[in-house]
Formats: sequence, structure tokens, C-alpha cells
Amino acid sequence: MTGKTRAYVMPAEQLVDLMTRNYSKFKTLVITQSTHLITPEDLEVQMVLEEKIWLKSPGFHHSEMMEQSDGWDSVANELMAKRPSTDMAFRQIFMAGDKNTIMALLSEMGINLNSVAFTRFDGVIAYRLGDEDARKPKLLIEKERFLPLLLNYRLWGDSGEKTVTVRFDDYRKVAEGWYPYEIAIFAGEDLEERYFVTDLQANIPVDSSFFERHKEHQKPPDEDRLREIIDLLKEKYQHTNPSMSGH
Repeated sequence: MTGKTRAYVMPAEQLVDLMTRNYSKFKTLVITQSTHLITPEDLEVQMVLEEKIWLKSPGFHHSEMMEQSDGWDSVANELMAKRPSTDMAFRQIFMAGDKNTIMALLSEMGINLNSVAFTRFDGVIAYRLGDEDARKPKLLIEKERFLPLLLNYRLWGDSGEKTVTVRFDDYRKVAEGWYPYEIAIFAGEDLEERYFVTDLQANIPVDSSFFERHKEHQKPPDEDRLREIIDLLKEKYQHTNPSMSGH
């Protein structure tokens, strides 16, 4: 018998489950990073900021600029105003804790979880969740380690809908899992941002009152909406593949 054997492509739920195991133990993350603001026209670094970010499952976040240099001026303020309005949606992938919540997040981002295929990204074999069209939302997952490489999703803001592309690089093993130490973000025509992690602490105590004090700076998780999406996804995948209904 002759013919080509097609490589097995895992269903979305199984892929997301394997991906989630890489960092499912993260309950809190405190990240110090160097943030580079880059103009998309000439790829020149216009400003370097020091930023600290607190994340706590499920969906809580806060960020603060650390003390800036004496060179901070009106030009700097103008550049800050042009920072991508990307929220913290992409970071929730590393903090959701279970596959059902992550699948709900991906679905809410506009990713078609029924479309799964192999692809190559910078020479690396990866799984693609989402439609092949470059303009459509998608998530690329490295085949070897099941780590997210690229996330493309829709973001709705005051100026309408825009496409956000996030690239994850330089994964490092920390005590509780894997985290990308380099992240690049492109959001429409806004400044590109590149994050370089300089310090990361996992699962240190962060009291919920900390986020309450900074509530005006964050969007609380819409738990009812996510729960509804999770329930719909569970029902769908249990119906189409009963063997995948367990955790």
C-alpha cells in the first residue's frame, strides 16, 4: 500500500491542556521588566522604561512605572500616550490555571478553536490554533515543549477594533513553570513595545487588598462571562469527543 501518512494533529482542548501544564502552578507573579518603546516606521528605540507588574490568578493585575530619570519631559509624556492599549489579556494565558479558562479566553479573543494545523514559525514546528488567514486571530504553540510562541487577537477600545500581535521569546524555567523573558507587542499603528524581564518572583504572597487599592487602574475579571463561555465549550467538546471530557 502506498501513499502519504498525515501527521496526527491534536485537538485544541488537548493542546491547550498540555500548554497549561507548563505554568498551571502560577498563582502570583511579580515581574520587573525593562520596557522599550519602538517606533514602527524606523524600529528605533524611543524610550526605555522600568516597570513592575503584579499578577494574581484569576485575572487580577496592576502595573507601575518605577522611578524615571531626570530626562523625563513632555516628549516622554507624548510617547507614553501612544503606548499600545493592549491591556493584560495576553498575560492571562500564563495565569488562568486550567485549560477550560484558557480556552474560554482564546474563544473570547476571536480564535477559532475548531481550526488546528501544523505550521512553521521562524523555522520552528508549531501547532496553529485559529484560521490560517494572517489577518485572523490565532495562537501558535511550539510542538516540542507546548509553549506559546505567538498570539494574535482582537482588542476593542475607544478607537474601535484593532489587531494585537504578541510574540513570546527566551523562555526560562522558574521554580513553578516556564515564562517568556522577552515579549514583543504590536498593536495597530501604535508604538511597538518590547519587554525584557529583569526579575521574576513566582507565588510570593500578594494580598488581595493590594489590588483593591489599585482597583481604578485595572479591569476586574468578568467571571460571569468567562464562566458562560467555559460551560458552552465544555458542552461542545463533551458532545464531540466524550473521551476528552475529563480534566
